[in-house]
Amino acid sequence: MVTSYEGCKSTDGVQILWGGTPFYMPNAFTPNGDGLNDTFGPIPRYDYVNRYYMSIFNRWGQMIYETSDINRGWDGTYQGSPVMMGTYVYRIVYEEFGQLPMESNVVEGTVMLIR
Repeated sequence: MVTSYEGCKSTDGVQILWGGTPFYMPNAFTPNGDGLNDTFGPIPRYDYVNRYYMSIFNRWGQMIYETSDINRGWDGTYQGSPVMMGTYVYRIVYEEFGQLPMESNVVEGTVMLIR
């Protein structure tokens, strides 16, 4: 709200639109227990994700990990055992706050697991 010297008042609003995905996806991780890059998951750019689902697949297309918690990354294991070093495929389906219902975004890519 703004008031001029003459007493005129005016009110306006601004809508800020975000560009790009709300998170960054690394292309490699090293689950070796050193506390650096031990899990694979999104690195948030801003906090406007309403719904989230990530799945990880091995080279044969078998799903080996899934989560709906954006703060829970993959630790490089399947059924409690470490998986082999190599390339894995991820698929993320998410919705942002303010999006129309049933309008999901999909991000797909690969990640290199290095041991």
